[in-house]
Amino acid sequence: MNESQNMKTMPVESALSHILAFQFVHENLATSGQPSFDEFDLIAKAGYEVVINLALTDASNVLAGEDRRVLELGMDYINIPLLFDRPSYTQVLRILDLLKSLQHHKVWLHCALNMRVSSLVYLYRIHHLMIEESDAKALMYEIWTPNPVWSDLIKQVDIHYLGQIQNI
Repeated sequence: MNESQNMKTMPVESALSHILAFQFVHENLATSGQPSFDEFDLIAKAGYEVVINLALTDASNVLAGEDRRVLELGMDYINIPLLFDRPSYTQVLRILDLLKSLQHHKVWLHCALNMRVSSLVYLYRIHHLMIEESDAKALMYEIWTPNPVWSDLIKQVDIHYLGQIQNI
C-alpha cells in the first residue's frame, strides 16, 4: 500500500498531520506547505471551507490545477501570491485582515513550505489571537527561523499594530 492509500485509511485528523509542515492553529485554522491532490480531499473531508494559497505559480512544488481541484471539492479558493524574497508589507496586512474576517470559517492556509505562512500566522497569533509572543515564536520556529528579510517584515508589522494600539 502506498502512502496515499495509507492516508485514506487513517482518521481524517491524523491524516492531516502528515501533510507537509502541517500546523494546527485552532479549530478554524490550519496551515501547511503544499498539499497534494489527495491531501486536498482530506482537507475537504475535515470540513475546511476556504483554502488560501500564498505560493507563486512557479514554486518548485506547485500543484498545477490546484484551484480547480479545491473548487471541485466544494471549498472556496483564494490565491494571494506573496514573494518570498520581497514580501509586501501592505499585502501581509491585507492577508492578516482576511484571516480575521474569516475567523468563523474553517480555513486552510498554505504556501510552498509553510515558511511564509508560519511568519504570518506568528503575527496573527500575537496581534489577533493575543497569544504570548514567546509561545507564538516557538511555534513559528518549528517550521523555520525567519531570514533577515522576513525578520524585518515582522518588525514592520509589529510596529503597525503597536501604533494602532497607541491610537486607541
